[in-house]
Amino acid sequence: MKNKGQGLTLDTIVIAALVVIVLVVLILIFTGNLGPFSKSASGCTERGGQCLDACGTGQIKLTLATGCTETGKTVCCISAPEPVTTTTK
Repeated sequence: MKNKGQGLTLDTIVIAALVVIVLVVLILIFTGNLGPFSKSASGCTERGGQCLDACGTGQIKLTLATGCTETGKTVCCISAPEPVTTTTK
């Protein structure tokens, strides 16, 4: 009587390894743990903002920007874009 082994093929192992790698990268992206890049890219000054106590008129608060607590300020503000005006002929 011959026993046939039911092992995993090499293709299945490679595909499973790729799936695990993709899942780890997605988890790192969505949790914000991508190391120095995520820290510098999310900083207030890197996004063109200023750390202030409160945003003034004509400014927008950046809620996801970081780095203002080190300066003693509480929020990151950027200047609001100028409204686009269209002319009709």
